[in-house]
Amino acid sequence: MAQLTLPVGKQEIHDGNSWFSLATENWVQNTIRMVSPCLVATTANLTAIYANGTAGVGATLTNSGTQAALVIDGVTLVVGNRVLVKDQATALQNGIYTVTNIGSVSTNWILTRTTDYDSVAQTVRGDTVSVISGTLSTASLWMLTSIVTTVGTDSFTFAKTDQNSFTSILGTTNQIAVSVTAGVATISIASNPVLPGTASVTIPTGTTVQRPVTPTTGMFRFNTSL
Repeated sequence: MAQLTLPVGKQEIHDGNSWFSLATENWVQNTIRMVSPCLVATTANLTAIYANGTAGVGATLTNSGTQAALVIDGVTLVVGNRVLVKDQATALQNGIYTVTNIGSVSTNWILTRTTDYDSVAQTVRGDTVSVISGTLSTASLWMLTSIVTTVGTDSFTFAKTDQNSFTSILGTTNQIAVSVTAGVATISIASNPVLPGTASVTIPTGTTVQRPVTPTTGMFRFNTSL
């Protein structure tokens, strides 16, 4: 059977307007790195003691505060859950961990660096990791922006690149009411609204023939024909 041999160069496709180069599967897999997602991400420094294991392998964060079951960003965790730790006061402690001991009122919780993100070869600047749930970080995406040459010495710095939900939104009493459900905000005028400030309010203006075709009780306008 004859084989088709392509000359050296790049394959292209035209979309009707311009030419675009095609990326190979190998290029995509080796250039765009997505780390396995985490269930939650920290929102503040964890009160814990850090042990670096063997050059980062087996590194742990062990609770050194009040003993209790581990809860992060409103989610009660279980053993095996992946956690993006990004807010440690000592940034070398940041990274991706799994819960190895959930903790209780009499035992300390323990987080251990994940086996797929505990060495220099695995921690590449530009890596992105998604976070699945949490009050503040649900459906968010984070990028490693620091260069890690030594785990346990260099900082792990993560920056948010995207989030498919609202993190916070406020209404104003007696002016605007806001409700948020599953990341979707509904904005409405509050009952018995109060207009703030000392300026004026402009109301709709028009002639008699420009009155609304279907008037309803309570409509208010300025008639320039009268």
